[in-house]
Amino acid sequence: MVKIYISEITREDLPYIHWVENLEEYWHINEHPGPYKMKEITDCFFPSRIYPLHKQQRWIIRKTEDNTAIGILDAFNFNEADKSIGIGILIPNRKDHHQGFGKEAIRLLIKKLTFDQHINKIFALIDKDNVPSIWLFSKCGFDFSREQMCINRIVNRYEKLL
Repeated sequence: MVKIYISEITREDLPYIHWVENLEEYWHINEHPGPYKMKEITDCFFPSRIYPLHKQQRWIIRKTEDNTAIGILDAFNFNEADKSIGIGILIPNRKDHHQGFGKEAIRLLIKKLTFDQHINKIFALIDKDNVPSIWLFSKCGFDFSREQMCINRIVNRYEKLL
């Protein structure tokens, strides 16, 4: 069994988020690419924002054994009318890939979202060439829905009906 949990952001998580948000290789997936100052990170993510109000919420993925942060989960674009929400995941260190952390983190987030908000549909927006993410979300029961524009690029939309 994979030993991780997800937690809301605390003040102690801000340096980790600052580091992840400033990894240039991921800037293309952000609406506002870095570099970020610590104050911007603090203003944006602390205290933890609740998605019905701000359309986004973020959690930290942690190893149970030592509480080490290994990744970030996002929930975004909550649509109350059709009870849908987008999710994203980033586990930046390659050594943490292929260990089941991503699949378990997505499972935990879906469980949380469906319990808290009675979500009917969850979607992920994935770059067409991001084979590991396509594989991960497919393994989690998401199906290709369509292509769509996202931040000046075309991405694949994968959906999971609940």
